[in-house]
Amino acid sequence: MRKYLDIPLTLIVGLTLTVAMLWPLDAPPPAPEGSDKLVHLIAFAALAFPLARTGRLGLLSVFIGASAFGGAIELIQPMFNRSADVNDWIADTVGVIIGIGCGLLYRRLRKR
Repeated sequence: MRKYLDIPLTLIVGLTLTVAMLWPLDAPPPAPEGSDKLVHLIAFAALAFPLARTGRLGLLSVFIGASAFGGAIELIQPMFNRSADVNDWIADTVGVIIGIGCGLLYRRLRKR
């Protein structure tokens, strides 16, 4: 992954997450118990990874921005016939931490 692709990739993932998490649903799709939190965790890890990997914007900025994005999505969801859940936001934030950790690990392994 080239250094200049981190921002476009993050924007694409962010747009995809926005559409997926705000798409109105009549009922939640059938899924195993707790899998929704896992989806949130993975999605937000994918959101944070590209910027954490390059480090161009700073890790604190990535953490605050991605976590705030998750919180904003949860606050907006009721306007789209979706439910807001603080546990989803917690899963988002844990995913951001994992994405940052993976980005740092990638950088460290890449230097070797």
